[in-house]
Amino acid sequence: MTTNRIKVLVVDDKKVIGDFFDFTLGYFGHEITVVHDPREAAKAAQQKDFDIAFLDIMMPEKNGVDVLKEIKSVLPQLPVVMMSGYSLQEMRDKAVEFGACGCLKKPFELDDVRQVMKTALGKSIE
Repeated sequence: MTTNRIKVLVVDDKKVIGDFFDFTLGYFGHEITVVHDPREAAKAAQQKDFDIAFLDIMMPEKNGVDVLKEIKSVLPQLPVVMMSGYSLQEMRDKAVEFGACGCLKKPFELDDVRQVMKTALGKSIE
């Protein structure tokens, strides 16, 4: 288990994505908080001192770019990585414009998550 615990916020309407982060990063001792309702994302982001957030672009109640704006308005320094199973270049471009530090294309693997976290946080992730 890691002694360098990372607090990760995951916002995705699909349970399987939260389970993936819980199982993979949680196994290594990182603290994972999953929010399935995008309307609760900014509130959840304020409740803990998160190191990084992963945010789905396409959700039924609200799109990820709008959620990104809300999170960045209260936590401008929080690194946010967007996730999408769709080819949405315009949405990705907007997300970067509003402060996203990267994007993962679903389906992704643990190595993909580690690489984007290493880039965003500037350190290797176990």
